[in-house]
Amino acid sequence: MDIFDAMATFTRVVESGGLSAAAKQLRVSSAAVSRRIAALEAELGTQLLARTTRRMVITPAGLRYYERCVRILRDVTDAHSMSLGDARQGILQVSAPVTFGMARVVPHMGSLMAKHPGLRVGLRLEDRLVDLVVDGVDLAIRVGAALPDTGDIVGHKLCSLRRILVASPRYLKRRGTPATVEALAKHDALTHEFGDVGDTFVLVSDRREVRVRLHAVFRTNALHALRDLALLGTGLALLPDWFVGDDLASGNLRVLLPEWTTPTVVASAIHRVEQRGAPPIRAFVDHLRAAYRSPT
Repeated sequence: MDIFDAMATFTRVVESGGLSAAAKQLRVSSAAVSRRIAALEAELGTQLLARTTRRMVITPAGLRYYERCVRILRDVTDAHSMSLGDARQGILQVSAPVTFGMARVVPHMGSLMAKHPGLRVGLRLEDRLVDLVVDGVDLAIRVGAALPDTGDIVGHKLCSLRRILVASPRYLKRRGTPATVEALAKHDALTHEFGDVGDTFVLVSDRREVRVRLHAVFRTNALHALRDLALLGTGLALLPDWFVGDDLASGNLRVLLPEWTTPTVVASAIHRVEQRGAPPIRAFVDHLRAAYRSPT
């Protein structure tokens, strides 16, 4: 029995919540995972998991062993990475919001892997808050969402973002340009259902904060849909500045009330506390931070 393989399988079972989930993540059969766990328990002479037809519960001995396995496997990974100069065998599973991931993560993946040839990344683009353990994710990127209030999760700030108010010349010709922030309530708005925007725009200027209740004519969780409808003249929208830069440069969209913007939105990367200092995560986070600091 390969003890490190057995330990890795056991930790995956615990973190995923069951044999079937672990088997799916490891790309082996449930029977193979069950055999590895049985062999490990026989080797140790103790029961690590209490299994019934409906659920699996980690035993006290299993919990102690799991905590030791996490530390040992992390040390082995770190030592292996150092011996290879930086590489990591396996895949760093990353989850990121669809639009942010396509625009702000994917463009930097080529340079990341060129810098770290041994690093492989599995990037999942999904507009939902994943569970790191249940979903088998090593690192998740959150934009604007509050970080989990738990000591089990570590968060790293990647960058600060802002949203700006935009509309197309077609819309402004039809409805006029709002002269004050209060006038926004009389305009047609395109609103984002996901995150902290909703049907109320929160805008700040010179430390003054105003909340404007909107006449929302269209709601969606997709930023691309908001931008497309804004370009068509359907309404005004509050969108990330990095997302509409080309449209502003071409004149297809215009900034409204430029002295007003949103409170700072933070993009963060989170991972489980036991992965603190893991070379693949450190390489990924450091690379994105450096990319975001550099002018584009």
